[in-house]
Amino acid sequence: MALPIDRNCPANRQKAIHGLQLGLHFRLTDEQIAPVLAAAGDDALLTVLTTYEEDPTVFTLACETDKAWDPIACALSPAGDEGPWPARGVIGGSRSLQQDDDESWVTYLTPAEAAEVATYLEYLTDADFSRAYAEMPEELRNPEFGQDEESYALGALSGLREFFLAARDEHAHVVFNVLH
Repeated sequence: MALPIDRNCPANRQKAIHGLQLGLHFRLTDEQIAPVLAAAGDDALLTVLTTYEEDPTVFTLACETDKAWDPIACALSPAGDEGPWPARGVIGGSRSLQQDDDESWVTYLTPAEAAEVATYLEYLTDADFSRAYAEMPEELRNPEFGQDEESYALGALSGLREFFLAARDEHAHVVFNVLH
């Protein structure tokens, strides 16, 4: 029997709609963020992000979280958009850029917000994350919940720490999206 999904958690809203997809964070300059923020509609937004995904210059600065974005989001901010700042910003950003939640999940952080998330991650220990993971509400847990998924998420979290510290140092914008 399937567990009910808390649709207040954006991660679980995306799981319910698309299944568990791959996550990717972009670190973007002022020049690179301009077309993202100017995109008129979801199709245009996804076109810009696909272009960046295919651009080696942009992609080498990205951070792939694969499917680990989901347990990270649900452990750090089980209340989704209502979760504590800056924990919810690690995956959920500070605002969604997409118009149709049923089609995609694209979130955004300004350079100042990305710096706040970087500082949060800098002081979040693996033990802190493991506690949050263990306390994740049952309705948010994947079937893979357990030691292997936790280790997988911790590996991705390590990459996110480095990514956000670099974003802070570069005063970069951060865009997260769930790839389709």
